[in-house]
Formats: sequence, C-alpha cells, structure tokens
Amino acid sequence: MRVRNAKTPKLLCGVERLTKADRACAIAAAAAHILNNDLTVILSSVEDSILSLEPGHPARPLLIDLQIAAERCASTAHTLLTFSSRTGLRPIPVALDQLVEN
Repeated sequence: MRVRNAKTPKLLCGVERLTKADRACAIAAAAAHILNNDLTVILSSVEDSILSLEPGHPARPLLIDLQIAAERCASTAHTLLTFSSRTGLRPIPVALDQLVEN
C-alpha cells in the first residue's frame, strides 16, 4: 500500500481503498472465481471417470456422490458471484490472500 499524498485515499492493490462492504464483495468474487476454476477441473474429471466405468462398477456411486457435491459447490460459487456483482465492482486479477491480508 502506498499513499499518493495526504488528501488522496490510500491505494490497495493498484485501486483505491475499498469500503468494508466493497471488500466483502471483492473477497467473495475472488473466492468464487478460484473455486469455480477448480470445480471445472473436478467436474470434468469426475464426469470422464463415470463415463469410463461400466454401470456396475463399485466406484461409480462414490463418483456420482462426488459429482453431486461438486455441483452444490458450483452453485455456491455462483451465489457468491451474484452477491459480489450487486455493488457494480468489476473483478480485477488479484490474489485472494492479498485482499484478505489488506
């Protein structure tokens, strides 16, 4: 964080300091994007695995449970993105830990 001068707001990650509500939305959006990226890989891998197994394979029910849980997580990520978009903030590429620490 750096200060331009005494009369301008402090900068955070290249943007002006966020309010508490804006910070919550930014953290929600960053977390949702990270979660969504990982869930895309998980859901794709699980679907491919299910399709490659014969219907009676003992791992199939476990993979289907995993797929259902990952889809619930994807729904949660979507809800977080919807929540974060209410403020009109546009997401910028920034690490989640930077937002949380600052």
